[in-house]
Amino acid sequence: MGWRSVLFGFAALTALAIGSWAQSAAPAAPMQPRYGAMIPPSDVQSDVAPAAAPTTPVTVVPAPPPAAAAPPAVEPQSRYSTMDVPRRFETVTVTGTRPLDDNSYLLGTGDRLHITVFNEGDLSGDFTIDSQGYVRLPLIGQIQAAGLSAFGLETRIAAAMNDGGFLVNPRVAVEVTTYRPFYILGEVAKPGEYAYVNAMSAPNAIALAGGFKEGAIESVIWVRHQGESLERRLPMDETTRILPGDMVRVDRTTYWSIVTILAPLITPMSAIVYLLK
Repeated sequence: MGWRSVLFGFAALTALAIGSWAQSAAPAAPMQPRYGAMIPPSDVQSDVAPAAAPTTPVTVVPAPPPAAAAPPAVEPQSRYSTMDVPRRFETVTVTGTRPLDDNSYLLGTGDRLHITVFNEGDLSGDFTIDSQGYVRLPLIGQIQAAGLSAFGLETRIAAAMNDGGFLVNPRVAVEVTTYRPFYILGEVAKPGEYAYVNAMSAPNAIALAGGFKEGAIESVIWVRHQGESLERRLPMDETTRILPGDMVRVDRTTYWSIVTILAPLITPMSAIVYLLK
């Protein structure tokens, strides 16, 4: 061995001896557990006496909750809308015993009326408009009725009774009980005069007259309302209404018109041809 190896070994032994001496001289540190341990309560009693319980009952009053803020007042709402909504009116046609409303139907010869003077039974009753267009009433005599509506006749009768000194502010009601007849001519089985039927249409009128004759034009009819001078060509269906006093005419086809004209000539010629055979 060389001197260097001896020197190195001596230094190592010296360091080992110093480390062993330092470790034995230092105080031993307590070993710490890896996990915490529960410490049981101490059995040592305290010299301080516990506080005595109160002898008087103690009432615990819960503190009131903070007052809630009142909700804002809400204006009561209506169950129905108050918006100004434009109104929609619906026209309803009611089928009654009258062909037209009293305010539009004009009275005429042959109409039978029931006239009521309120609280005056002797002045009320049934009356018929005569051929001159008048109706004759007690006290006031004859009153022009043709061409007036029922309301117009009510006003005229009330004025006549009031102005004549018979009654003061009389109340009068006029109702049409039977309408004047209508007339049907031409190519029908039974032309003539017929009583008006409620809500009469063109087919109703033809049926009352016994139906069409052979050769009649069945698609149109000619109607002239009372008080008019011209006939109107109208379809022969439910849309054409017949009114009291109307004059209805049914034409024949052109073919049957020609046959009717030639019939007087054809008949003798047919007889001659038959005799010459």
